[in-house]
Amino acid sequence: MTTTTQATIETIMTRNPVVISMGTSLAELAEVLEGNQISGVPVVDPHEQIVGVVSKTDLVSRLVEGGRAGFLPDLARAASDLEEPLGSVDDIMTGDPVTAVPTDSIASVARRMASECVHRVIVIDAERRPVGVVTTLDVLGVFPG
Repeated sequence: MTTTTQATIETIMTRNPVVISMGTSLAELAEVLEGNQISGVPVVDPHEQIVGVVSKTDLVSRLVEGGRAGFLPDLARAASDLEEPLGSVDDIMTGDPVTAVPTDSIASVARRMASECVHRVIVIDAERRPVGVVTTLDVLGVFPG
């Protein structure tokens, strides 16, 4: 029997994550987040390798800075109405995101999430391409009761 401390994140990760490319507009980011009902997304370079991660919180923070805060479903619409662009994901993403490989244990990833104060870990392959995402809710879901 595999215990929680021995189980790997491969068993709980969301496979084939939605990703966005560097240079993606913030309006398009809002559409991707809302359309896929996700709170964050890995950012990849032209070789599909992970370079960052961006979240709803990052997007809302940028909009608040510019006095353009609103509900996420309205962000894409509001952004498309602006005369000047809000920028791109490159401006707001967190570079060098916390990553793991599918064979890492759930326990070790949970410890990293806690120590790094992150809500998601990007699971990558040997070429640093995203193959999955593990969130705090995924980790919490493996513990009884």
